[in-house]
Amino acid sequence: MKNILGELLSTLDDNALESIARKTNASPTQAKSALASAIPILMSAMAKNSKTKDGATALQKAVEKDHDGSLLDNLGDFLGNPEAANGVGILRHVLGGKQQNVASYISNDTGLSGESAGKILEIAAPLVMGYLGKKRSTGEVSNVSSLLNTFMKTEKKQAPKAQGVIAQLLDSNNDGNVMDDISQMGMSFLGKMLRRK
Repeated sequence: MKNILGELLSTLDDNALESIARKTNASPTQAKSALASAIPILMSAMAKNSKTKDGATALQKAVEKDHDGSLLDNLGDFLGNPEAANGVGILRHVLGGKQQNVASYISNDTGLSGESAGKILEIAAPLVMGYLGKKRSTGEVSNVSSLLNTFMKTEKKQAPKAQGVIAQLLDSNNDGNVMDDISQMGMSFLGKMLRRK
């Protein structure tokens, strides 16, 4: 299976990264690093949610109804007004109460403020849904849950430590201090691990 993170990041040229950087009060390098952390976390959270029948059905319906992948073909329009893609709503469904923990993690991992990390997540969520929608609309996959499950199997094999950090993040205790929850894992390395791939 192709590297999903690499595929998604490759759709973002310098102009797109500049736009994201301006929207999130970050440098283009920071924006790309934060996306490299955010995308696998969101994919993993969606995979986790789709393990239940209801979760898989809800995700499939969301992709079929609202995400045909055209967002990736019109990045300029999306990045001109990313709020219109309802990243906030997607994050509410995907991360629930873990959203603050994930934003805190990305902030610690990249040096961005918590607010900037949150905005990166709001941009990353529609990008991921657009990616899933494009795979479905082009006929590469019919069921997005199976794509997510394949992603998880590949990631666990290729980057087990990074997946361990993600699992810990998504299972953390919601106390608002995610670094306490993953401190026993030694370091904040998720973005660095994934960017090496």
